[in-house]
Amino acid sequence: MKPASLLVAAGLLLAGCEATPPMTVTQLDALQVREVEAPADRAFAAASGALFDAGYQVHVSDADAGLLTGERREDPAVATNAAVVILSAILTRGAGTTDKPPDYYAVCIQVMPMTADRSSVRIRPFFNGRVQAASSAPAQETVKELWTLMQRQVLMKEPWPAAKGK
Repeated sequence: MKPASLLVAAGLLLAGCEATPPMTVTQLDALQVREVEAPADRAFAAASGALFDAGYQVHVSDADAGLLTGERREDPAVATNAAVVILSAILTRGAGTTDKPPDYYAVCIQVMPMTADRSSVRIRPFFNGRVQAASSAPAQETVKELWTLMQRQVLMKEPWPAAKGK
């Protein structure tokens, strides 16, 4: 086939492909907002437990307002830090060696009552002080992890009362 024919054929194939349309605000919200079959106080307690289980340090915990924030610090591996120090020493001739800074993961959780036994929970992830786009893979992974941990907390039942006389 001639090169011009190949270009025309490729153009026709690409013209037939549909690009994925961008997500609407409602679709993006659906990635971060879930309904929980639990009263707001129980959902809030489950969210707190999920943050602790995921290794976050809680900074704000206001059950009355339904707000919860936490942060987790992740230091670079020693080998990565050594490579950064060596490269910065080579590039600056020893004048300004620096370490690789740690990464900070933060989360803001909002628990809102819907009815007496249902709540709405919004999980908003941040990375190094910036909001992560709801459609990004890291944000979806963070929300999924916290949601899984939270479900374990909410679905747990109260222990059976001890039998009398035992």
